[in-house]
Amino acid sequence: MDPSDDIIIIETKKIDVDNPIVLEGVPDMGLVGSIAVSHMVQEQNFDVVGYIKSDLFPPVMVVHERKVLNPVRIFQKGNIIAILSEIPIDPKPGYILSKRLTEWYKEKGVKLIISISGTPLQERIDIDEPEVFGTSNNEEILKKMEDSGVKILEEGFVSGFYALILKNSIELNLNSSVLLAQCYSSYPDPGAAASILKILNKMTGLDVDVKQLIEQAEDLKVNYRALMEQTNASIQRETKVDVPTMYR
Repeated sequence: MDPSDDIIIIETKKIDVDNPIVLEGVPDMGLVGSIAVSHMVQEQNFDVVGYIKSDLFPPVMVVHERKVLNPVRIFQKGNIIAILSEIPIDPKPGYILSKRLTEWYKEKGVKLIISISGTPLQERIDIDEPEVFGTSNNEEILKKMEDSGVKILEEGFVSGFYALILKNSIELNLNSSVLLAQCYSSYPDPGAAASILKILNKMTGLDVDVKQLIEQAEDLKVNYRALMEQTNASIQRETKVDVPTMYR
């Protein structure tokens, strides 16, 4: 591999936690994962403990509260580790990043990976509280998800970056799951992120308050507009998946 194609995980603080749970928020449909994880780490005062760098990523740094930050950061509070990306992950870096992350999760003895995403719904504007669907490679986790209010996918498919996380998790014998909230296809959806966080509160013991997230929904839609445009362009660059007829 060309060194410029590598992806490196940097721990700025030593991450040494027994059986951690990882929550992943990467820009995709409705920016559900990015909005949910961003709100969670701010509301719950997570510590920044690392970042991920690569020449494959866009030449972007982000500024929050006057601080210049890497766009893909790692947070921690207690036994929860959060991965937050504020840039879209294109297909090529996605393949490498998913491999690097799952290998790192294995090293850290991760108990469960929860990838947060959205599933577009044409009638989303008519829904006050989006439903959350999910899948996992572990039957016990499926039961826990169902008990927490998740509608388990009986048939379907997962594509993109989180499909790679699932695939690599199976190969490395890691417990992995995906939560998908009903969302707008082309607009940031804080309401969908709130639905996910309510589920995560039940699954992980977190106590994230989503009131502010809902109250500031319109402002967040404006703030996340540029990232949504970049993400939509990235989704268009992904290799098209030919969905089997039974799932259409």
